[in-house]
Amino acid sequence: MIKIVIYTSKSCAHCQAAKQFFDSKKMTYRLCDVGTPRGRKEHAALGARGVPVIKIGDKVLHGFSVKAVEQALK
Repeated sequence: MIKIVIYTSKSCAHCQAAKQFFDSKKMTYRLCDVGTPRGRKEHAALGARGVPVIKIGDKVLHGFSVKAVEQALK
């Protein structure tokens, strides 16, 4: 099973869309809120500046695109 992490913030519409996408596919993921100390540290370690950032296995996607996510899941 592929490990999925979604780095989000509470007010991000694109983050909500990403969560809805994975929920609709009944896929398990871990949410990481970048507003928490742990979340900021993990997010910064990826070299990320915005949200959402989606980590699928060892692939890191900046932003949410259904096409990019589906490609990363292959």
